[in-house]
Amino acid sequence: MNELCDTLETFIDGELAPVDAENFRHHLTRCHACEARMKELLALELIADDALHASGDTLPFVRPPSLLKRRRTWMMVVPLALAAGLAAWVLVTRPASSTDSSELWLGQTPGRTLEARLTHPGADRHRPYEVMRSGGDKPRALSLRELAKLEEAGDERGIASAYLLRGDPAQAGAFLDKLDASPDLDSDRAALALQRGAPEEALALADRALKQRPEHVQALWNRGLALKALGLSLQAAEAFDRVAAMKEPGWSDEAAQRATELRRQEEEQRKGWKGAKQRCDDMVLGGGVLSPAEVARHPGLSRLCFYDALRTATLAERVESLRPLAVQLDRVDGGTHLEDALRRAARVDFEARAPLAKEYVRLTRGELAPAARDTLIAKLREAQQEDILLGALLFVSDPRQHEEEYRALALATKDPWFALLAEERQAKADLQRGQAPRALTRLTVALRTCDSEQRFSYRCLELLRNLSLVERQLHRPVEARTHGLAALARARGGREWSKEFRLIQELGQVAIFHGDLSLARAYMEEAILRTPERCEDHELPYANLALAYYRTFDFAGAREQLDRAAKCGRPPSLARAFVIADLAHTHARSDMDADLLTRGLAAIRTTPASLEAAGDGPMLRHIEGRFFVEQDRRRGQALLRQAITEAAPLLASDVTARKARVYSYTSLILDAAHHGELEKALALFAEERSLALPERCALGVTVDDERTALVARDASGRLLGHYDADRRQRLEGVEGLVPAKLVDALRDCPSVDVLARPPVLGKPGLLPPDLAWTYRVAPPPPASSPHAQRRLVVADVNAPAELRLPSLRAWSPPAAEDSSLSTLKGASATPTQVLLAMHEATEVQIHAHGVVDPHVADGSLLVLSPEEQGGRYALTAADVQGQRLLGRPVVLLAACHAAHSTTYFHETFGLPVAFVEAGARAVLAATQEIPDTEASAFFEPVLERIRAGIPAALVLRDARQDWLRSRGSAWVRQVLLFE
Repeated sequence: MNELCDTLETFIDGELAPVDAENFRHHLTRCHACEARMKELLALELIADDALHASGDTLPFVRPPSLLKRRRTWMMVVPLALAAGLAAWVLVTRPASSTDSSELWLGQTPGRTLEARLTHPGADRHRPYEVMRSGGDKPRALSLRELAKLEEAGDERGIASAYLLRGDPAQAGAFLDKLDASPDLDSDRAALALQRGAPEEALALADRALKQRPEHVQALWNRGLALKALGLSLQAAEAFDRVAAMKEPGWSDEAAQRATELRRQEEEQRKGWKGAKQRCDDMVLGGGVLSPAEVARHPGLSRLCFYDALRTATLAERVESLRPLAVQLDRVDGGTHLEDALRRAARVDFEARAPLAKEYVRLTRGELAPAARDTLIAKLREAQQEDILLGALLFVSDPRQHEEEYRALALATKDPWFALLAEERQAKADLQRGQAPRALTRLTVALRTCDSEQRFSYRCLELLRNLSLVERQLHRPVEARTHGLAALARARGGREWSKEFRLIQELGQVAIFHGDLSLARAYMEEAILRTPERCEDHELPYANLALAYYRTFDFAGAREQLDRAAKCGRPPSLARAFVIADLAHTHARSDMDADLLTRGLAAIRTTPASLEAAGDGPMLRHIEGRFFVEQDRRRGQALLRQAITEAAPLLASDVTARKARVYSYTSLILDAAHHGELEKALALFAEERSLALPERCALGVTVDDERTALVARDASGRLLGHYDADRRQRLEGVEGLVPAKLVDALRDCPSVDVLARPPVLGKPGLLPPDLAWTYRVAPPPPASSPHAQRRLVVADVNAPAELRLPSLRAWSPPAAEDSSLSTLKGASATPTQVLLAMHEATEVQIHAHGVVDPHVADGSLLVLSPEEQGGRYALTAADVQGQRLLGRPVVLLAACHAAHSTTYFHETFGLPVAFVEAGARAVLAATQEIPDTEASAFFEPVLERIRAGIPAALVLRDARQDWLRSRGSAWVRQVLLFE
């Protein structure tokens, strides 16, 4: 012990080698006998300090050198875990604050390499931002000594900040995961997301921090960076303006400079496009031809104006003057299509063409009424002026008119520009006929001609934009966003400012569909800022902003946006009418809404061009019913019933019609539950899914924004209900959603059929695990001749190497031979082969990895072996939709997250529901991870008992309870049954 105490003095003097010192630290924390010597040394230090303090300036007390050395070393290395008697001393002499370490925060460098801001004080010192032309520094090593200081202080946020500064987001994320939720954590996570190239995620995190602390300066800064990365320059400038207003040394000046530069760049883009558009318009009217520099900057707009300038040329000399423009544009897109058009135009009879060309000019300027337009089209047809006729037909708002004529004229030009335009126009006609899937196929095929060389980029931009619109109609927000962003990239590459403006609005609508309300608000507010002088352009942004605020239960905010839209004096669009109807049951409704809604719906119905799809008609009827059911129940109910009837013939092809039907049932169910009409409410739950009215053991559940309605029928047939309008945040989990009195009423049921509607359908934990229950998705299949038993097992797949997924245990076949069993394994287990093999199967087991990737698919996906052609490996809900599972199989999805679904207000989109709707009798799947070592042991006995004819809900309940008792593995609570 004396040796240890002697070593203590050597340790304090700093004379131990680093390795010996580290070993000694370990022993020191356990050495209570050294406490007396520690106190003695401490007393000497304090005496020296007192003497120094008392000496004043005239008689300085000279501390012995050994004590000075001991004091400095002691302050650096004494561990936090010293004996209790020294605890107070430790608090005084623990290592200096990590904010003082310049090496830790890279303070020795003249500039900073991290553009984002961190909340740790040491990491948030302003230095000029430096961008390395090599693409950035390699991650810098973090000193273990400095890291030890942070660990000793328990400073996980500091460690994460140090790693972020060094470009190591993986390590930073691991330490941020240890922190409690707070605005600071959200802001730092936003910085992490920016470093990973995920600006949408960064925006949502920054917004969440600002919702709790509106003046959180680091979150404001990071929000500005996220908006800048998304190309939302004016929104980003406003965020930096708010930082500049806080007058922080260094940061505020940089923020002001950033805001100024962002506005300057945006104004340059806007003025550049508007100037080019004006010169194009002048050229069409016979003015000067665009310069080569203008064509290079705006090739798409230039080609568009070339065609119109050629149509309006009344002299051969004018046609010839366009030749340099034709040559340059042909070099951009390839071929000699424009020079060929010049040669054709030069041969026409200009005396006959001139008056028609002048009328076409009036048409382009909006000076011809529809009747005069139709007369011009007839004259052009008679005079065989096909090129002008092609242009004139585009001014017919309904693409279904002259559809075949336009296509024939377009293809006759042999110009790819017009071939692509013909496909685009026919896709619009398909959409208006309620044939959205056909439009989707047409646009997808047409886009195959759009290569990476950016030829005909303007037309490809429009194809992508229209594909995104169709996918939004089909409620495929992941795909709609992907193609919308691709169109936006082309618009920015071609400096098509007007197209960019429209795409920003449309991507905002996609974000609303996808539930990303933070991103939706950013897009819509950017659109308003970009055209402050054009109130008529703000209808769509204001309406969608109102919807975004409504979805976050900010009804007053939604009303404010509606009132801003009303100031523009235009009748409500369909989107604004929807929000007016939504607010009818809230305190934010207005006495003026009934008249405003009626006028708006009338204007929409009399303007066919405002109806994008066949399902818009039933949707208008729903909006009217949704509003008036809150004012006049009988009238509102009749309108909602009419919407359901009108939607019925369109359900197979039109998502808008399906939404109108679902939303109308929502309004009817909530109305019945609110007024205590429980029998009627339960009947509506059953009617919607074509089920017989349950006589016992059923639970209906619906949630719509802040309102919840539940109806239960117990084992004796007694009805119980619950209705409230108290929710103030979006529904996430459903545990506790069903009141205890309803749960208790259902305990005598052998099993419970749950008629849950989106967004509840598919969520785990709705009822306790000791109850047998199932999500009843569809009615039982019609009786038919029994299929021979055909069991299909998909296992041992070859997951793509780039996914870096661990290999699962090899699947073991049953000991006894089973002639009904077939397998797809290894390279054969591709999505195409699996879908084909499932058609006749009566039981399907898929043992694979399940992945949730919102950038690839809604819901989860199953990772199968890649196809030889194209490498496709994912089996998604969209792949299963439309399949016909003739064997009515029981399906086991033995994959992590296989029951994870994306819930919208009109549907739950995921693998289990897709399988049931394709014909599966029952689907077993889990919403969370499944341990590979336990999956088969749990599921094999379950399937065996189901094959024996025992109801699946009972089998699952018993197996779950046995498993929880014997093994305690909580994952079985997340296994759901869909029937």
